[in-house]
Amino acid sequence: MNKTPVSILQEMMVKSKMIPNYDLIHDGGGTHVNTFTYRVSCEGLTATGTGRSKKDAKHEAAKAMLEKIAAHRAYPQLPASPADSPVKSPIRTAVPVSPRIPPNEPFMNAIGALQSLCGDNSLEEPKYISISDEGPPHAKIFTYQCVLSMFKEEGVATTKKQAKHEAARKMLNRIKDLVINYPEFSNDDHDVVSESNAIAISLYPQLTKISQKKVNLGLKISQYHIALKQFVMAMNKEIVEELKSIKLDMDKSELSDDILKRLQTVLTPLAINHSITTLDSKESDIVIVCIGLDTSPSIIQCGTGKSEEEAIFKAIPDIINSLILLLE
Repeated sequence: MNKTPVSILQEMMVKSKMIPNYDLIHDGGGTHVNTFTYRVSCEGLTATGTGRSKKDAKHEAAKAMLEKIAAHRAYPQLPASPADSPVKSPIRTAVPVSPRIPPNEPFMNAIGALQSLCGDNSLEEPKYISISDEGPPHAKIFTYQCVLSMFKEEGVATTKKQAKHEAARKMLNRIKDLVINYPEFSNDDHDVVSESNAIAISLYPQLTKISQKKVNLGLKISQYHIALKQFVMAMNKEIVEELKSIKLDMDKSELSDDILKRLQTVLTPLAINHSITTLDSKESDIVIVCIGLDTSPSIIQCGTGKSEEEAIFKAIPDIINSLILLLE
């Protein structure tokens, strides 16, 4: 690994049990072309160095100090440093300006227009890549690249937003004619086109009209939660009405096994199942039955009767009332 003047001077002074002392004597001046000056002192000698950055200035100061030490100790002339100090890329002299929109031309959102064009023609979404941002903080120059399939366009401006729009505008102009208008063929060209290609060209306008149609899903994703809520509310309303109908029929009829089957039919769309548990009773002529639903929270209601069918029949209205409270 090549060594810089700073590291060479540091190693030389450490061997002499000394450390070079660096002082910043000029901090740039606050202009857009900053210059920094460092002064280094060691072995009773001083040297200064100036550069576009603090690092450059420090390297130049160390380099000057090495030359002074070599002359002071009568060393042979030092060869050039094997590692040059880092040099910053030059600042652009001309700041690019985004093209102005004529006053009689309406503003067009190039990014949105390019996105819509890609969606209408089943193309992949364009990607925007930051290439560089150069210049001092008060005069930054941004470069963004728009990548779409195999095409690349760059936009340069004084803001990130303008650079993206410029790249999108160039890409839009480049691919607009390619995806919307199929290139026309002259008669001479048709003479050399094979029969299969000629058929494809003749069918292209009809095929593109079919392929470019957007699939209407019937609902925007942003409105899905609202539609889902309305659907669930409508389904719950129908189930509540059916539960009330079952309860009304129970008031008018005798014991029936069909009631429990009707209840389970209503619960099936909700993915709810029932279970029946018979409990021990202290009286031999009384039967206790519990009906449980695997809802969240669970619903359990009990009924008593002289038979299991009667106990179930008496527990079902309480189950229905609990379900109605849960669904409404």
